[in-house]
Amino acid sequence: AKAPPPPPPQERTITAVGTASLRPTPENPRSSDSIRAAVRAARATVLTSAFARGRARAQELATQAQLPLGALLSVAEGTCGPPYFYPGPFGEEGTFGPGRYCGNVTRGVVRRDAQGRRRVIRRRTTRICRIPTVSVSVTLTFAVA
Repeated sequence: AKAPPPPPPQERTITAVGTASLRPTPENPRSSDSIRAAVRAARATVLTSAFARGRARAQELATQAQLPLGALLSVAEGTCGPPYFYPGPFGEEGTFGPGRYCGNVTRGVVRRDAQGRRRVIRRRTTRICRIPTVSVSVTLTFAVA
């Protein structure tokens, strides 16, 4: 009978997480187009920062373990905190729909009646813009020599 082949040697790795966030500053905070451009620019900046922080953390771990840090093997992007800055389905993509950061919101105007209870006496529609905080989390896996 043949013996089964030995299992392949386990590759030693170090995995570290890098996170970063930034609140973009659009040229015109009342324009969806301006906010969209600022979010794109912030995302690129935050991604670079998250990678740098993940690599620095991996180097710290390797140094503490007295191991040389090798090549980057894999990258995974995850969520960083809640997926939105304001209740709604789109979050960083825009709370009024994908790519839409400005829209109309209807709110009730409340007054107290003769018995002291709060009553909505009319509704008011106003245009608002919401600027998200851009957050990124990356998980980096490095080989260890």
